Amino acid sequence: MTDRLDIKQDFGIYDQNQDLVYLDSASTSLVPKSAVAATSSFLNSVVASARRGAHKFAIRGGAIIEDVRGSLARFLDTDKSQISFQKSIPSSIGSLIYGYDWKASNKNKIVVAQSEENSIFVTLLRAAEVLGLTVEIVPIDSEGVLSLEKLDDLIDDDTGFVAVGHVIPGFGLYNPIEEVTKIVRKTDALLLTDATRSAGFDKSITSLGSDILVLSANVGLMGPPGLTLQWIDKSVGESHRPGILGGSAVSDVQIGSFKPASQPDKFESGYLNVPAIAGLGASLEYLVDLYSQGFTTHIESLSKYMYKRLVELPNIVIYGRPDENTTIFGFNLNPEIVNCHDIALFLDESNVAVRSGLICAHPLVQAVSAEGIIQASIHAYNSLTDIDHLMDTLVIISNQLL
Repeated sequence: MTDRLDIKQDFGIYDQNQDLVYLDSASTSLVPKSAVAATSSFLNSVVASARRGAHKFAIRGGAIIEDVRGSLARFLDTDKSQISFQKSIPSSIGSLIYGYDWKASNKNKIVVAQSEENSIFVTLLRAAEVLGLTVEIVPIDSEGVLSLEKLDDLIDDDTGFVAVGHVIPGFGLYNPIEEVTKIVRKTDALLLTDATRSAGFDKSITSLGSDILVLSANVGLMGPPGLTLQWIDKSVGESHRPGILGGSAVSDVQIGSFKPASQPDKFESGYLNVPAIAGLGASLEYLVDLYSQGFTTHIESLSKYMYKRLVELPNIVIYGRPDENTTIFGFNLNPEIVNCHDIALFLDESNVAVRSGLICAHPLVQAVSAEGIIQASIHAYNSLTDIDHLMDTLVIISNQLL
């Protein structure tokens, strides 16, 4: 078996760390040199991002924003008006929840999957505290599988929002969003889906059936850190009045009154991270080119090989149900004896970077391991040699410590 893609030279971090095995892409992916150059070029030659400014730099900054929005729309097969640039997942969700008219809708409940990461889970819990809402949790089993039966039981006419992510952190398991959608559609609740760990690997996320998607641009899409994307169904977007407004998100402000701008501008409050947006545009071009070179086949080969090597290890506990679509692998090596952080530190000494601990998804991970897990995640720049290096190091650790 050989690698379909050999692209490490396209990522600057490998210039300084030639032996690096980077397996933490589900947290933050590496950024291609072309995206770094685009970010730097914006800061060196444009800087301005005032989309309503009249001078040439403001006009160029505004054009970059709309060009990248158009590229995203083509990549995701959607309308550009449905895509907005956000500061973070919590701020995006906060604006949605606080802007929802709970009283007029006669709703008082949020339903959230136990498998959501903290950016979703805690944001919804806090919003419920502030607004006086009820939160119901949909449980998962020991493999991370969501209980659709319990979901069906919990959703009722009092439910305003349902939050179920597409790919579960730590486990790499795909939630059956199409089935979730059928259940949610029995009411007029809105389905919110975190697509951070599937965007880039799955180009069909806007057709899942969710009303709202949120995703960090620096994971599957390989964009610079510090940028979140929000996609919203047209009918929902047209009627929704965001809870956070300001800057270009308003079209008219008078003493004592204001008028929100049209979609998507009304969802983009304050100063946008245009340097990261410029970089994301280049990352998208790079990713589209990778697809033409066999990106999907390469990821499938890496996934199959990772699972094959993992199950060869003695004393290993693997979480979830890995298959050829899995890009995130959660495991422990005899956790009763060795802490996951110790394993990660030993791997780091061999220049292997993985995530360890509760991975910002406490209710999910604590259901299977109180101390946490090891998360190894792959992307296009990884190779079969990387996986061998990881596994050979784990064998050494296992032989010496267990």
